[in-house]
Amino acid sequence: MELSEVRCSSASDELYTINKTPASSNGARPKRLLWQNAVRHITEQRFIHEHVGSNKAASPDAQDAGKTAGDRQRQQQQQQQQQHNNGGTKVFPERSSSDLGFVQLDCAPSNSEFFLSWGYTYRGVIFPTLRYAFKSRELERLYQRYFLGQRRKSVVVMNILDVVTKLTLLVLHLTLGATPVDPIRGMLLGFFTGVEVVICALVVVRKDTSSHGYLQYSGAVTWAAMATQILATGLGYGLLGDGVGYVLFTLFATYSMLPLPLTWAMAAGVLTSALHIALQVLAAPQAQLSTNQLCAQVLLFVCMNTAGVFISYLADRAQRQAFLETRRCIEARLRLETENQRQERLVLSVLPRFVVLEMINDMSNVEDENLQHQFHRIYIHRYENVSILFADVKGFTNLSTTLSAQELVRMLNELFARFDRLAHEHHCLRIKILGDCYYCVSGLPEPRPDHAHCCVEMGLSMIKTIRYVRSRTKHDIDMRIGIHSGSVLCGVLGLRKWQFDVWSWDVDIANKLESGGIPGRIHISKAALDCLNGDYEVEAGHGKDRNDFLRRHNIETFLIKQPEESLLALPEDIMREATNQSDHRASTTTFTEGTWSPELPFHNIVGKQNYSQMRDEVFKSNLVCAFIVLLFITAIQSLLPSARMATMAIQFSVLILLHCCLVVVTTAEDYKCLPLVLRKACCWVNETYTARNVVILLSILINFLAAIINILWCNVDKSIWDVFRNGTFDASASIPGCLYPEYFVFTGVLAMVTCAVFLRLNSVLKLVILLLMIAIYSLLTEAFYHSLFTRYDTISSYDNFSNQSESFLGTKRTSLLLMAMFLLAVFYHGQQLEYTARLDFLWRVQAKEEINEMRELREHNENMLRNILPSHVARHFLEKDRDNEELYSQSYDAVGVMFASIPGFADFYSQTEMNNQGVECLRLLNEIIADFDELLGEDRFQDIEKIKTIGSTYMTVSGLSPEKQQCEDKWGHLCALADFAIALNESIQEINKHSFNNFQLRIGMAHGSVVAGVIGAKKPQYDIWGKTVNLASRMDSTGVSGKIQVPEETYAILTERGFAFEYRGEIYVKGISEQEGKIRTHFLLGRVQPNPLILQPRKLTGQYSLAAVVLGLVQSLNRQKQKQILNENNNSGIMKGHYNRRTLLAPGGPDTSHTEMAADKNEMA
Repeated sequence: MELSEVRCSSASDELYTINKTPASSNGARPKRLLWQNAVRHITEQRFIHEHVGSNKAASPDAQDAGKTAGDRQRQQQQQQQQQHNNGGTKVFPERSSSDLGFVQLDCAPSNSEFFLSWGYTYRGVIFPTLRYAFKSRELERLYQRYFLGQRRKSVVVMNILDVVTKLTLLVLHLTLGATPVDPIRGMLLGFFTGVEVVICALVVVRKDTSSHGYLQYSGAVTWAAMATQILATGLGYGLLGDGVGYVLFTLFATYSMLPLPLTWAMAAGVLTSALHIALQVLAAPQAQLSTNQLCAQVLLFVCMNTAGVFISYLADRAQRQAFLETRRCIEARLRLETENQRQERLVLSVLPRFVVLEMINDMSNVEDENLQHQFHRIYIHRYENVSILFADVKGFTNLSTTLSAQELVRMLNELFARFDRLAHEHHCLRIKILGDCYYCVSGLPEPRPDHAHCCVEMGLSMIKTIRYVRSRTKHDIDMRIGIHSGSVLCGVLGLRKWQFDVWSWDVDIANKLESGGIPGRIHISKAALDCLNGDYEVEAGHGKDRNDFLRRHNIETFLIKQPEESLLALPEDIMREATNQSDHRASTTTFTEGTWSPELPFHNIVGKQNYSQMRDEVFKSNLVCAFIVLLFITAIQSLLPSARMATMAIQFSVLILLHCCLVVVTTAEDYKCLPLVLRKACCWVNETYTARNVVILLSILINFLAAIINILWCNVDKSIWDVFRNGTFDASASIPGCLYPEYFVFTGVLAMVTCAVFLRLNSVLKLVILLLMIAIYSLLTEAFYHSLFTRYDTISSYDNFSNQSESFLGTKRTSLLLMAMFLLAVFYHGQQLEYTARLDFLWRVQAKEEINEMRELREHNENMLRNILPSHVARHFLEKDRDNEELYSQSYDAVGVMFASIPGFADFYSQTEMNNQGVECLRLLNEIIADFDELLGEDRFQDIEKIKTIGSTYMTVSGLSPEKQQCEDKWGHLCALADFAIALNESIQEINKHSFNNFQLRIGMAHGSVVAGVIGAKKPQYDIWGKTVNLASRMDSTGVSGKIQVPEETYAILTERGFAFEYRGEIYVKGISEQEGKIRTHFLLGRVQPNPLILQPRKLTGQYSLAAVVLGLVQSLNRQKQKQILNENNNSGIMKGHYNRRTLLAPGGPDTSHTEMAADKNEMA
């Protein structure tokens, strides 16, 4: 695909193959397809935030700059709300987390603006809300689909874990049990196992039906099955004793592993707890269920529900934030792709592909960016055996005075766009549009033996088109066309307003053939006729009679004979607009693609240190939740009889005090009343991975000690347990012993849940902690307090104190089985949370890199565009991508126009071996034009815009900027233009000194009204038209070398502003004198008094040079290639990925995977 044909419209109208969401190999492809479908939704929100800033490092002053009053008011309201929530201002340490450099778009919507309710935050602690969902239903639907695979996996793991637990109990019962399995118990076991197996099968096999709603119902059915088993346990048909442990596991699974909304999960948790308590009260004998035991169970369930709400809410919050980061990264990628397309399109609007490729080849291996500051390098190519066509619209000057600016630009745009399509059809390369002049070359860059035929066919088609336009618009316009065959030099000269051009003696001949031609006819030279091989009928052209150049050089000319009727016989599609005919092919572009998982070791993707040092925004909330769990553990332990109540009170007070210290240290930054040292220490803890982990480990250790420390004071004296055996136990009596050792296990489970509360704790570290907990419990129950659990089981079996069905396993074994279930559940949940956290981090890193790259590209684009268009016009096109129909046009009543030519350069120019066939002559011309361009960098000439160069003619205009239209001195810019003309004469004299030449400038100036516009928004070319332009050009062509000629009206304005003149007289001006007579003209001599302005030159840095822009583009492509190599090196054997990108290389080349593009399109269909 030709890059000039790339359509850079809104991404919602295009098919993008974007980088896939990081996921496992099984889940990456659905996510890729999801995001391909989601691009339309994401990009509907326009890319109006063009600048990037730091997330935290930006100062308030910098953030306030450029904001409207409304923006500042909204920011103040948000700050007031934050202060209300936080109650203070944070004090950050010297090294903040902004070192990571995560950036977001200035003025971009904050996360809170996406949600129905962002939740309540007090002193940095986040409290759950039931309305935590996206405002946009479409965004909510995409979020639920995005994490569909992860939640499907959680449902499967949950059911498998429950089934394995049941089967394990069944095997143990059959192996160790003294009695056979009760029929009812066996039937219930088989039924519930079958239900969970069916759910797993449906979720795994029927992935197409696994929508979010379907998974929610699957989770609800799973919960219902587990809750019904609780009912069976209460009636004596369960496998886990009195079922308290299984209820705790059901509650944890409901909140953390089942894909239920928080409201559903809370309802399920409360119902599960109430169901079990009711069964305990109704089914158990009153003497066997003490009030303290019942209260302890209630506290267990309340604690698990509270922790579950925090875990579910904060996990969902983290997932939603990861989703938003993914969304932002997709936006950044789309914007980066748009900037790449703009960059390439802008470069190719100035240079043909073959010139760009040569520059890229020269720069690709150059690491020294000082290349852009070198001697003004030019890229000149010489091509033999080409044909040059010049075409001019006769009657256009009069047309520009009768049509409005918009009508004139639209007509030219449609006409020249049609010519561009004809040029493509006839194998011609459009070189430039000069006002109403259009010229192209055939045989460039690919040689063609039929280059003359192509130009003639192009000319005939142009005449057909212009005559059809004349018949439709009723305007007296026609085409005058000249064709010559020979050789050309082509390239770009100067530093500003680059335009590809051709130079040679043969180009001058073709130009004179057009000016000496006849409207409606094709005027060719003898050289062009020889290349036609007699395929066209011709007649004598008599060009010598109409043009002095042709006569002076004795150039024989001919006219192509064409019957008038054939000229008027137009095909039906002749007026198909070029805007609708251009190939708007969708740009299918792929970024670095790969299937990888955040579960993989971090060294494969980014440095683990950066991830570890990322600030954990929910760390304070996690710690507060862990403190709440500690309070519940303390309350539960206090309800159970203890041998040493005073000791227990002291130890729990110490543990609570220690945990309070941890909470204070981690939340101190939100309390201004605390010492500054403590607040800085708080920031250090929150932003330092090691310190944060130490606090987490201390918190878990405190909760674990609170769960097991009471068992150390348990009295295992045999006489205490004889009370149960003799039947003299009174439940209401206070006995100094540990009557309920299983509650040490239940509180230990709460300590294990504390690990799940800390979302960002490494899952492997969680696993190690959980294994240590189980090991300590195993050591206590098997080695030190074996008799405690054994005698409890004995009493239970004697007095039916607990479910007799569990006597064959014992409390020790069931406790270890329960803790093993929690170990697996907490570890899996931790893995999912770590996956989400790493996903969030990886997207942020990738978004940061791409946003920074996009910012660099945008800077290059702006510099590039400002060197093609005036600044105010460039801003118009930088706002968004423009369709060809969205034209820019503007009428001006008071502008100045100047043409400065070097008449002697035509005599200086020669194509000999000594000057490398004219290349060295063009090199000198390039230095002259570059010096002129550098003059425009001075502040006094900032109102002047260079329009273009035409051979050795330099064209500028003043007064185009809208800001300058409101100046007090309406003609101040015209004075600057006059000063610029004087400065040009001084500059050429300096050049003559160094080049040992005697060039003289011939300058013409005029002022008045013009029409300005851009033709072709996809390939913009800015130009001005009107009588003023024609007059200024004639002031140059009829002027005198070394003089600045102006008409009478311009003389009247400038003489009042301190300029000296010499009267020349009246002269004849072609195109104007026919209606207005001869024009009175004057020569500008200089200023009567020196310019009062202080000259403060603006440095023309390398970023404004063509080499700098192309170098930036090359560096961008090299960075993409380095990413590809890095991914291949780091992910060999782990990550399977491929890399496709669209480059400036030959279309359809090896860097474009058409197979992958076709596959993606088929998947989208």
